[in-house]
Amino acid sequence: MSIYLDEKNPEKHKPFDDASPDIVAYVRYLEVIAGKSPNTAFSYYCDLRNFSRFMKRRRGLAAENAEIKDIDPKGLDTAFWGSVTKEDVYEYLYFLNRECGNKKSSTARRLASLHGFYDYLVNQVDLLKENPTASIKPPKQDKVLPKYLTAEQSMDLLESTQTQSDFPERDYCMVVLFLNCGMRLSELVGMNLGDIDMEQRQIRLFGKGHKERMVYLNDACIEALQIYLNKRNTMEGLNPKERAVFITRRRKERISNRRVEQLVTGAMKAAGLRGFSTHKLRHTAATLMYQTGNVDILTLKQLLGHSSVGTTQIYTHLQEFQVRAAIEQNPLGEVKKARLDTTSKETGESRGEFAAPSSDEAENDEPSGPMEAFEGAAQEGFRVDVSSLTDTESTDK
Repeated sequence: MSIYLDEKNPEKHKPFDDASPDIVAYVRYLEVIAGKSPNTAFSYYCDLRNFSRFMKRRRGLAAENAEIKDIDPKGLDTAFWGSVTKEDVYEYLYFLNRECGNKKSSTARRLASLHGFYDYLVNQVDLLKENPTASIKPPKQDKVLPKYLTAEQSMDLLESTQTQSDFPERDYCMVVLFLNCGMRLSELVGMNLGDIDMEQRQIRLFGKGHKERMVYLNDACIEALQIYLNKRNTMEGLNPKERAVFITRRRKERISNRRVEQLVTGAMKAAGLRGFSTHKLRHTAATLMYQTGNVDILTLKQLLGHSSVGTTQIYTHLQEFQVRAAIEQNPLGEVKKARLDTTSKETGESRGEFAAPSSDEAENDEPSGPMEAFEGAAQEGFRVDVSSLTDTESTDK
C-alpha cells in the first residue's frame, strides 16, 4: 500500500514532496480544483514520477544502466518539461510496453497522466506554450470479457462467509452488499453509520471523486445489515464515537481495503472459487442484474455510479447460452438441409477425379450445371413453412 494514503482515513495523506515542483503543484490542483480522489491523485503522481525517472536516464542525468526505481525523480524544472518532445513520449510508451511489460490499459492510464499534466501546464497555469502529448492517442484496447460469478457460485460464496469466518455476521453482510448493490471496495469500506437509512431502505455512497449517490436496499441487504449491526453495536470495547459501519474484530476500528480483500479471497477459496477478486463481486452484481433483472443500461449506469455509459457497457456482455438461444430462435433455423452439389461431374472435384458415382446418384437425374442445381434445390431441398411467417417477416425491409 502507498506510504501516502491512509486506508482508515481515505481523504488524508502525507504531503506529496518527492517529485519536481510542477508535479507536486499539479497533484494539488487535481485534488483541490479538479476534485479528484486521493487514489486518483496518487496514481497520477506515481505515473509522473516514473516518467521523470525515465527522462532523467534518457537525457543522461542518471546512469544509463541505472534501475528506473533507483533514480531520484526530483530536480526537474519547468524548462525541462518544455524540452520534452513527442519522440520522448513515444519512447516512454515503448519502454512501458517492452521493458516494464505494461498492459495496454496500464499504458493508456500512464499516457492519460501525461496528457493531464501537460494540459495543466499549457492551459491552466500558462507555463508552457505547447503540449507534446496533444496528438498522441492511447493504444487500442483489447476487448476482453471480465470474469464474474454465476448465481450458483454467488450462493456458494455467501454460504462460505457464514461457515468459514471468525466474524460471520460482518463478512456475510459485506458480501451481500457487494453482490446486491454493486458497490466498490472503497465505497463499502468508507461507509459510516449515518449513511444508512433503514427506514427508507437506502445507503448513501461516495464514489470516485467523492461523487455522492443513493443505493437502495433489498430484503437480503436489510436483513444482513440488521444482523450485523446488532452484533457490532454490542461488541465489548467498541468506542461509541466510531462511525465506521464495518470494523475489525480485535481493534474495533474501521476495516481496511486490504483486510476486506483478504477476507473475501479466503471465503472464495473455501468455496472452491479461483481466479476471482473482490472487484469481480461488483461486476457480478451488475451482470446478474442486467441479464436477469430487466435493467436497462442507463439505470445500471446510475446504480454503479459511472460517469459514462461507455464504462457501463462492459457489464452488458452476453453469456454463451444467450448467444446460442438467439441463433436457435432465428425463423430460418427451421430450413431443412438442401441437396446442393454444384460440382461438375467432369472435373471430379467433390470426390476425386476417378471416383465412381454412388448408387443413389446413378438412379437420380441430377442437374449438370450450377444454375440447374440451384433451381432444383430451391424447388425440392428447402422446405420452409411460409404460412408461419407474417408479411413483415417474409419481405425484405
